[in-house]
Amino acid sequence: MESPSMLTPTVNVPRSTSSVPFVHHFYILLKAHYFLFFSAFGILYPILNITLRSRGLSNVELSYINIIIPFLVFFTNPLLGFIADNSRRYLFTFNIVLAMVTITYTSIFILPIVKSHNIQANMNHDKQYGYALNFCASQEVATKCASRSQCGCSYQANCTLIDSLDYRYYNQMKTFFLTFSMDSKDFYKEINNAIQLNELETCGIKYQVSIDEIIKNYLQNHSFDLFPSTDISSKLASCEITCSIAHFCHGSRYVNQIGFILLYSLLFIIGTNLLTNAVPLGASIGFASLDCPEIFGQQRIYGTIGFGISAFAASRAYEFFQTDFVYIIMFSITTIICIIVTSFIRIKPNELVPCQSRSIVGWMSLVAALSEVFALYIAGRVLKLLGTNLSSIIIFLAFSIRFGGYYFIRQPYFFILMETMHFFNFGILYVLIAQKADSIAPPGLSGTLQGVALGMLFGLGRGFGLLAASFIYTFTQQPFLFLIFTLFNLIVAVIYALYSILNRDLSKKSNEQNNNTSDIVIESDIQLHEELLLTSPTKNKLDNQIDEL
Repeated sequence: MESPSMLTPTVNVPRSTSSVPFVHHFYILLKAHYFLFFSAFGILYPILNITLRSRGLSNVELSYINIIIPFLVFFTNPLLGFIADNSRRYLFTFNIVLAMVTITYTSIFILPIVKSHNIQANMNHDKQYGYALNFCASQEVATKCASRSQCGCSYQANCTLIDSLDYRYYNQMKTFFLTFSMDSKDFYKEINNAIQLNELETCGIKYQVSIDEIIKNYLQNHSFDLFPSTDISSKLASCEITCSIAHFCHGSRYVNQIGFILLYSLLFIIGTNLLTNAVPLGASIGFASLDCPEIFGQQRIYGTIGFGISAFAASRAYEFFQTDFVYIIMFSITTIICIIVTSFIRIKPNELVPCQSRSIVGWMSLVAALSEVFALYIAGRVLKLLGTNLSSIIIFLAFSIRFGGYYFIRQPYFFILMETMHFFNFGILYVLIAQKADSIAPPGLSGTLQGVALGMLFGLGRGFGLLAASFIYTFTQQPFLFLIFTLFNLIVAVIYALYSILNRDLSKKSNEQNNNTSDIVIESDIQLHEELLLTSPTKNKLDNQIDEL
């Protein structure tokens, strides 16, 4: 979500310029506040979902949890802004919120792991495929280890042979181990449900992994045979499967684990919601302590720097210590120092009076978040209807309308209407970038290209944007920045529209020439967007339609 600190255009109000200590004159504490807070953000926030998955929560459960959080932000952001305005205690409110976040996230790391059984598999044999393992496992196994390229996951099966003459007894002398791998051909696309399985929970996807060569090599080096049956339904051995990536490979859960799942979910929702609430509170602290609001970007940029540095440092620390507790320890230390530094930030007395209330930041965040959620929900339909080119033009125009409103509107509460443009400025834009990156990614590099695209959007682009905005605002000494951004986006929209029209005309002429010279038409784009079995047909159809538009 776009940082609420970027949403608040502030009128250049003259303030007292009496002599102050060096630390306050250059806003050293405010810079440290943003650096430490967003450093804590960068240490823990990117790996929270991975941590919960490693502790036993499934992707489906995590998706439901993440859907709830934006709706809570709708209400809690304005509420905390209102509390801070009426109590006149911005610093105290921020510190309390950050302390609660630290306690909540620490609790997540000390809770017991949700326990699950290993995957149970049956070894069967038939004339066509030979020896094969048949089992049912979570969808994460297929997503992680049977994607469009090899991912390096390996599996070990600990098997006990069943006497082929009497299926009621295990032959205790016949136990063996084997290691195998999987690809996208080793599973069915059928999703099982609890009624079909006659179990308490879904098992995900049916797998049938061929191990014929592995078994034949194994039998050549050992003194027993599996006596394969002609009946494919007969079970030759019972196996337990473990994976090289444990938290992506688990079977049914132990009994009485639902309490831990609910507790993990509750703590994650509370902690993430409060951490999001702290962002607009930090923006209010910044504007309340600055002599000139136009230099806010010069202070806030230290937060972006801290986020990148801390995220990288935390990943290196994890590689060295190989424990998840590295993240929570670094996060706790950073938040404690941030709370101490924040307590000494100097806020202007005139910023605490009711007429200077900044609760509007919360309302703007509410509307922006609501627009974002709605956009993310229907982004696929919008992109399918409008196409890539028209969607891009509308996004530029939405930016122009938003910044134009900031420049021409004089009543602050009308700024809230401009936040509806967040529907296109973030929601549609985010999905468009992510979807396009996935469609053009070479096999096996989808994650890399997603990281590059979104890293440019949230990292490098935001950093340079803050620098440019601060320079323009400081140089002009007025809100001329928004007019510049308005004209810039309007010009870019016109240029992109002309480019799209010319490109479409050239494509039509090229197609007509090809039709005149040959009766054979080669659909080259089809192979570019082919997906293997993991990618759903619906997604392929949507990607192709968007590219054609």
